[in-house]
Amino acid sequence: MPVPEDDFGLGIETGGTGSRWCLSAPSGAVVARGELEPMTGHVFTQTERDRVAGIFTRLAADLNGIGRPAAIVAGVTGLGPESIVRAVFSEILATAFGCPEDKILVVDDMWLGYRARFEPGEGIIVYSGTGSIGYHLSAEGEIIRAGGRGVLIDDGGSAAWIAAEALCRLLRREDEASGSGWDSALGYALAQALGGGSWDAVRTHVYGGDRGSLGLLARSVAVAAEAGDPMALDIFTQAGEELARLALALRARAGSKPVVLCGRAATLSPLIAQRFRALVAPPVALDEMLVDVPGCAARLACELAHANEKRF
Repeated sequence: MPVPEDDFGLGIETGGTGSRWCLSAPSGAVVARGELEPMTGHVFTQTERDRVAGIFTRLAADLNGIGRPAAIVAGVTGLGPESIVRAVFSEILATAFGCPEDKILVVDDMWLGYRARFEPGEGIIVYSGTGSIGYHLSAEGEIIRAGGRGVLIDDGGSAAWIAAEALCRLLRREDEASGSGWDSALGYALAQALGGGSWDAVRTHVYGGDRGSLGLLARSVAVAAEAGDPMALDIFTQAGEELARLALALRARAGSKPVVLCGRAATLSPLIAQRFRALVAPPVALDEMLVDVPGCAARLACELAHANEKRF
């Protein structure tokens, strides 16, 4: 029997290198899912707001043959706890999907990631994707964070940090002995991704793109590490230390709770988890991207569709 149109819940998880969505029925059955273009909470210009609105308008058109969601839960990366971006995203989603704003919940993507793994108060997550952050949601709903200040300030252990650290070390080696940096496994891997082994290639890629394009270079560092490059191996060990710092900072503030290390960047090299586990006392788990975050958002959206008020 077809699911009534007003029973669907739409979950959205945005990211700097890609976004995902899931449409679910109240039973928990996934009706449809897919991927969207990258987007963040940095919709500070009209141009960026129009781009995000266009993405959601196209998704709404794609879902026309299935049904209009009755409620939407969206986890937006880069969204602060008091950000005015919540209202901007709510308005964009309401317009695109014809959904009442009181049935739209826009949250920090880390809040959503936490709810996909723990009930409030249960644990700590350390996330390493394009950026990095440590996060705890208390039983009372208080958010306690460590890190997560963006690539220009920190984001230690993230994909962007790994890439920037690799480029920094390689170019410093070049300063000391021309050719010694590019003539290495790390240099070869980066040059292939950059389209050439030169400062001009680095400058064009890094300063002509965004943190997402910088973060993608971490894959090349992983290739070099697999080939045994000492510099790449050391970077991944240090990345584990950077992420462990976030976990230890949160345990000092929130108590000794289970820790989950998650995010694609955390799986780039086994050295990250090895060093992380060596520094963070059990219980510690490595979540290898098995958690369905957009699916969790869709489930919460189904609950919101039938709730008298937003209670999350």
